[in-house]
Amino acid sequence: MLPMHHRTVCKLFPILSFLILWVQLWIPQGSFAQSRLPNVSQEMERSDFWIKKIRDPERLILSAGEIREMNERNLNNQNLYLFNVKEQKPSLTRDEMLALFKEDWEGFARPEGTRYGRNGKPLTLSFWNDLDQKLNKESVSENHPLHFGLVVKRTDIRVFPTHDACKVVPDEEGFDVFQHSTISPGSLVGVYHSTKDGLWTYVQTHFVRGWIRSKDLAIARDKREALDYDALDQRLVATGSVVKVFADPAGRELAFCAQMGTSFPWGVSPDTTAKYYVVKIPTRETNGQLTFRMGYVSKSEDVHPGFLPFNQQNVARQAFKMLHEPYGWGETDEGRDCSRFIMDLFASFGIVMPRNSKYQAMIGEDLGAKETMRTGEKRRILDQATPLTTLLRLPGHIMLYLGKHGAGTMPSIASGVSRRQIRPVLS
Repeated sequence: MLPMHHRTVCKLFPILSFLILWVQLWIPQGSFAQSRLPNVSQEMERSDFWIKKIRDPERLILSAGEIREMNERNLNNQNLYLFNVKEQKPSLTRDEMLALFKEDWEGFARPEGTRYGRNGKPLTLSFWNDLDQKLNKESVSENHPLHFGLVVKRTDIRVFPTHDACKVVPDEEGFDVFQHSTISPGSLVGVYHSTKDGLWTYVQTHFVRGWIRSKDLAIARDKREALDYDALDQRLVATGSVVKVFADPAGRELAFCAQMGTSFPWGVSPDTTAKYYVVKIPTRETNGQLTFRMGYVSKSEDVHPGFLPFNQQNVARQAFKMLHEPYGWGETDEGRDCSRFIMDLFASFGIVMPRNSKYQAMIGEDLGAKETMRTGEKRRILDQATPLTTLLRLPGHIMLYLGKHGAGTMPSIASGVSRRQIRPVLS
């Protein structure tokens, strides 16, 4: 499951003493009394510690052109549950739309089992009936037209059009299963449907389908308006964990915050003394339609003109920028969970990843580790893994492989291997 070099499918992989797993990123704050995990020194919490162990850490793994080709193939690979939004059909039949609602309901509602709200009380049959009514299925036409839009600020994408929580266990710490993820500002979406009151819109992103607040979405007048914005090549990329984008050059009015990997079209300013980059950002008119304005990003922010070169050194530095940040299931409370960490990390290089760790584990070249293997066999397979381009997966969790320390030698990149052999294997 390594995103672009090798991947190692490691269900129930034993945590070896010489393997630093990226668990520390995803433990909620306060879960441990100590500041770092056992056997992890302060030096290990710095990217340079791991970069120095790598031979030729600036060696390019995939070029920008190879990444674009890989993204196109992955977006059209149904097994990865990705979606090529720009190829969305102009309309769906009523039956096709209702099938989407049915799939959501059967996958997440399960009203026959007990579910709990934020207050720990069971969700009643009345709650489920009201939720079903919110879907506004009666307004779906026989030939239902679809549209395109751009997200204008970071927003939650929900399974259903509600802020109400749904938990499997009746406690405050339980995960809200109605929370899919968050959508970054500037994201291209396909627009399916809306609630009767217009407060929620049903959309398709490249990695998930669900409901977002309509006020966080601007709908394009025509397809090209949204697609042309998304296709602009000259982009300023947020390479910090979170980057501020302002609505004015003085930096007094915050437009929104953009998380790592988010990018915006920009033009090189002739004023080399300017203290900010000028980017093009989407905004929503009062009628909900899409328009554009200028956004301003301070040159002191952690940003990069264009996506970063995909090499091990850059992966390490990007990953460690998110160390010790709070955990957030589905990015609740502006945190990150493990699979969002992987998404944001590789988005810095322009690499599209699935949202779910199970499907992230299908990206790349499988090194062949199996659940039934003995520890020695898994150790030998791990010796083939390339640090900082290999992902390790446990059921429900995914991690970035940093390398070995304290036992044996670092796995090295094999010399004489052709580019074709180290490209991801795509089914």
